[in-house]
Order: sequence, then structure tokens, then C-alpha cells
Amino acid sequence: MQVRQAVHDFISALELTTAERKEASDQHKFLRDGLASRLEIEPDLYPFLTGSYARSTAIRPLKDIDLFCVLQRTPLLNPASKPMDALETVRRALEDQYRGKTADPQNRSVNIEFSNTGIAYDVVPAFLDEGHSEVFWIPDLQARTWIRSNPRIHERLSVDANEAAGQELKPLTKAVKHWNRRQPEGERLRSFHIEVMIWDVLVAKPENRLDGLIEIFEGLASRVRLDTRDPAGLGPYINQGMTDAAKTAAMTRLGRAASTLREARELAQTGHTERAHHLLYGLFGDPYPEKGKQERSVVTGVSASLPSAPDGHGSRFG
Repeated sequence: MQVRQAVHDFISALELTTAERKEASDQHKFLRDGLASRLEIEPDLYPFLTGSYARSTAIRPLKDIDLFCVLQRTPLLNPASKPMDALETVRRALEDQYRGKTADPQNRSVNIEFSNTGIAYDVVPAFLDEGHSEVFWIPDLQARTWIRSNPRIHERLSVDANEAAGQELKPLTKAVKHWNRRQPEGERLRSFHIEVMIWDVLVAKPENRLDGLIEIFEGLASRVRLDTRDPAGLGPYINQGMTDAAKTAAMTRLGRAASTLREARELAQTGHTERAHHLLYGLFGDPYPEKGKQERSVVTGVSASLPSAPDGHGSRFG
């Protein structure tokens, strides 16, 4: 298999299947209905999906789905309340709906996981910002306050960025997220941080997907050292709390990945397809479809020059 086709097939394999989408859809509808029956919900704002699932950048296996739950203001629960009060209110509603399960309050949401599907939901309690139909107040435990957010602007900006990149930004973003998921825990970048940086990095359609990945990883290696503002211009920096040391370490990891991708492209162009596959499988693991091999000589123990048909620029696989 030619390298460009393998990259194309790898990214396609990250897409959610029809069955996975239906399962997630059925589950989140039941979750939304349960929350709406147990909480005082804004009547015109039924709980709605946000995050990577709503922006069509979620990858397999599906992990977390974000759900905004817009509550009515009451004397005891409103943006002047303690952030934990809202999180605890949602936690109690979830544990009442799913008896025997534990819901865990996080920084801005309450997490509940379902073992039968492996999908977890992050339920974000929110209040409508009076006078702004798309702006919400959400809790931030780390900041010990409420912050403003506009997830619908994020969705529109994601669509715009994808169109500018010839519909290639979202598929390539999924490949970067898959790579990020393979990094050691504690070294992974936030998913939304990756997305927003890629909006700045990939501003036109790449010639093919391997070139696009190289462009993205090279751009991210430079971009990750800079602070990333909330695209809606409301909340704190997306990379809030990321230390200079963490930025430098991320720059190094991203730079190494870019170097590996460039080497794989050079090997593919000179006919060393198996060695190119070997590098790419090492970088992405499953579901990259070809493990390849190092092509080492049995006699000398050094790399042998065993070119196959090179990847031509006329390949139909992007």
C-alpha cells in the first residue's frame, strides 16, 4: 500500500461508525431527558451538545461528550453562588437518574461514565448571561469563580476554519488528537487547545494529508509556546495553567513528530515505502494500516536500499 493511501485510510479509521453515532445519540438523549426532568432548566434551552462531538472532531474510541445544561436562576443557585453548588446540583441529579453510579465533579463539569459503551459525559452547568442569547456563565473551580463561554461561536469558527482548509482541517485534527492520546498521561495537550491552534496553523488546503500533517505539526511546535486566547473572546486562555516548562516539552514532542513525518515523506518519495510505513506506524500505532519494516540487511546488519514504487504527486489519496 502506498503511503498516501495508508495515511488516508488511517484518518478515515478514526471516524465514528454509524453504529457508534447511533449509540451515542440514544444515550445522550436519555441523559438529556433525565436532566431536564430533575433540574430547573431554562425552558428555551434544552440541554445541548458542545465540545469535540458537536464540532465533529471527536475520534474513536469515543471517550468524552460535553453536554451544556442551562439552569434557571434561583435565589439559591445563580452565577453569584459558589461554583461547587452548581456542580453538586448536577451530580445529585445524575446519581438520582443512574442509581448505583458515581458522578464526579471536575473543574467545570460533572463526569459520568457508562461501562457498557465506554462513553463518558461531561455535564456543564450553565446560566444564560442576561442580555446575550449565546453567552453563558459556567463554573471554574480552579479560578473559584464563574467564567463566560460561548460554545456556539466555537462551533461556527470551527466550521469556518475547516472550509478555509478545503474540508481537510477536521480530518487532520483527528489524526493529531489520536497522536496526542498516545502520549503519556500528564504530557497530553488539551483537546480544545489543539483544535484552536490548528485553526491558526492550517489556513489553506494542503496538497495531500501527509503534507497537511507535516504543516500542522511544524506549526504547532512553534505555536504551542504562545498563549492561546478563547476564540470567543470571553473566557481565560485556553492553555491556562500551562507552565513554560510544559510548553517547551510540548514543543519538543511536536517537533520530533514533525521530523518523523518529514522523514517518512522523503522515504516514500524515494521508494522506501516499508521504512516510511515503519516510521508512521511508530508515530500513530493502530489504526495506521501498515506496520512496515526497517529493511535491514541480513548480511551486514545495516539498512539496505530496497526501493519500491515511490509515492507520486499524482496520487488520488489526500
